[in-house]
Amino acid sequence: MSLLHALADRVVTVRGALPVAEVGVASGRLREATALLAATLEASSAVSAAPLLASAASHLDAACGALGRAGDELDRYLAAVGVAPSAAPMVTSGSCPWAARIDVLTGSVGAARPSVDDRLTVDAVLVSAVRAAGRDRLALRASLLVAPPAVGWALAARTAGLVGVAAPDRVRAGALSRLPGLLPGLPAADALVRQALRLPGPAVSAHPADAGAVGVVLVSVVLALTGALPESLVG
Repeated sequence: MSLLHALADRVVTVRGALPVAEVGVASGRLREATALLAATLEASSAVSAAPLLASAASHLDAACGALGRAGDELDRYLAAVGVAPSAAPMVTSGSCPWAARIDVLTGSVGAARPSVDDRLTVDAVLVSAVRAAGRDRLALRASLLVAPPAVGWALAARTAGLVGVAAPDRVRAGALSRLPGLLPGLPAADALVRQALRLPGPAVSAHPADAGAVGVVLVSVVLALTGALPESLVG
């Protein structure tokens, strides 16, 4: 075996050992604990640690995205040197946490998936997904599934700064009218929308992909209310 092939095998081993799924699970469990703590202390005079826990969950989400991006870069390296084994390309089966969750959210578990385009950036996916959210559920699903997982995980952070340019109550009403048709598998839709818009409401536990998908719908509502075009989101 050549030195290059040996190095490639080592990179594949490291790629497979990245704890993306484990960090995602940890984030979900921490959010569940946060929601339980918030509900328990709601009627208590004690100072709640829920905001601190929510911040920790956000850091875990960011770590999950960073791990995903690191994995993508390792995949690109393997492809560049031309010695990537068959196990190295991006996963498009049910074992991909990002794609699997999008299937659940869009009510399309078991349906065929489009191929992932690892050239896509967060901005490119955001523009495409926001445009698709104005059409139908299947278009939204396709626009999210073609995103590399690391880009998908980053959508929540990218959309967070774009939803505050319109009246929150109007955005919430518009989102709640759209979400059942676009994301029929989304749990606790109103609580997630309130959380994204920083409106009063209980802390809610959610899969890391939920916030990104909800953020896309919220941004599409903001654009509809302001009359802006999806292309205005870039730059």
